[in-house]
Amino acid sequence: MILSRIIARRRIAAGTQPSFVAAWWPVAADIAIISLVLAMLWQPLLTLVYVASLPLYGTILVLLFAIYLPFQIVVIIATIWAIKSRWIEEDSK
Repeated sequence: MILSRIIARRRIAAGTQPSFVAAWWPVAADIAIISLVLAMLWQPLLTLVYVASLPLYGTILVLLFAIYLPFQIVVIIATIWAIKSRWIEEDSK
């Protein structure tokens, strides 16, 4: 999300339209970074769930808010910036 936003804003300000690969590699990098961060959080999070003896719905909510939603937010925002960087404005009359 951060990498794709920085690169896309720079390209939009410069007025250049990147190729498909150039627009989407920052999204892939953001996905790899968030996956690595969430993988590092996985075991401590499971330990917390086991120690707290959460019921099934509690475990689902913890994993939803700690793993699923951050991943989805990063992917969606990075995708939006990739699309914005390839956007071609047409003059409307």
